[in-house]
Amino acid sequence: MIALTIWLVFFCIVAMRILRPALVKNFSYGWFVVIAINLHLLYGIVATWGQYRAWATGGDITQALLVAPLSPEVPFPVYLEWARPFFEQQYGYFALYSFQNFFLSTIALFIVTGLFYFFLIARARYRALNFREGDIMLIVLAMLISGWPGVIVLLPIGLASAVLLSLGARIFYGIERIPLPPAFLFAAPFALIFAQQILTTLSLYNLLKL
Repeated sequence: MIALTIWLVFFCIVAMRILRPALVKNFSYGWFVVIAINLHLLYGIVATWGQYRAWATGGDITQALLVAPLSPEVPFPVYLEWARPFFEQQYGYFALYSFQNFFLSTIALFIVTGLFYFFLIARARYRALNFREGDIMLIVLAMLISGWPGVIVLLPIGLASAVLLSLGARIFYGIERIPLPPAFLFAAPFALIFAQQILTTLSLYNLLKL
């Protein structure tokens, strides 16, 4: 709940940068992306520290698990098989537990966001995109705010938001179209909050849960 509140506050600050740029002037979207990346990493660090404290003070069983190496009987992710010797040392079980619960989803988010970023850069190089300066960073920022698995549902929600906002702007204000990046950004909190429910309804949540 605390993490969700922090991301919603962060989103409001970014939205203010778009709607009232004079209040957050001289602060580029690139800096917001850097802050978002560090917030994700900071969450993993703080959560790992909290888990360490909980196990260290939780009694004999959790204290034993805290310092225990990873047992050969413990199931191990196939994609991490090359790293198994690292976890078969002291604190190995705790390291694997923390990695899977507090960092794996962040890594997946960074990979998906990075791939989409490079796709946009490559597409802009070979085919002109109707983007203004900072628009690609704004889409990246929206993906980081939506988190994992919110980034998976952001694309359809963002596209739908762009269509609806464009129709509303054309009907009520005579504006021809709404730029895609702001539509993505304003769809980000919905993806952040409702991704689990949407993916569960589509029976995809368990496949994407990290």
